[in-house]
Amino acid sequence: MKQADANLTPEEWQQCDVGQLVEACLDGHGAAWEELLRRYQRLIYSIPIHAGMSHADAAEVFQTVCIKLLKKLSTLREQEKLAKWIITTTTRESWRLARRHRADRTSAAAKGNADVYELKDLAARLPLQDEEQIIWQRRQIISEAVAALNDKCRDLITLLFLSADEPSYEEISERLQMPLSSIGPTRARCLEKLKKKLAGKF
Repeated sequence: MKQADANLTPEEWQQCDVGQLVEACLDGHGAAWEELLRRYQRLIYSIPIHAGMSHADAAEVFQTVCIKLLKKLSTLREQEKLAKWIITTTTRESWRLARRHRADRTSAAAKGNADVYELKDLAARLPLQDEEQIIWQRRQIISEAVAALNDKCRDLITLLFLSADEPSYEEISERLQMPLSSIGPTRARCLEKLKKKLAGKF
């Protein structure tokens, strides 16, 4: 990305790869930082939630990781390296917060604080094992590739493969205002676009 590209629309920022976003962040473009956080916030939140922590504590972990990320950006221009760093750092910060709760157990209990965790419970979930880290990294890469598709493809792929309610073709046709007969051919074209975006990333 060139420095002259500062006035991109939100949609155009979404089309930027991680390296471009990092460079723009380092150049002081707030919109690039917002897009980078939007792209990785689900990954960061998922780790403490996966460990059984509260949403309030997950938000605290998120804030801490974001501060550390801002300081570390210049060394994290590659998508794979950034995702791995985020997973490792978020895991570490989740542990740190859990240990702090344990140290404050007496005062927390006196205040009726329910967010006190047994470290043995978190130990069953954190740190993430190598294979699980790879799975989380791949999920993030796929999520970013889907987000970078055009609106029609992004919405269709999300409904077909990523939607929890698993809508039928009829429901998808209604939601997207798309003829039922065009869903199959459009899906094929969108999957081909997604395949190209994922080329060389696994």
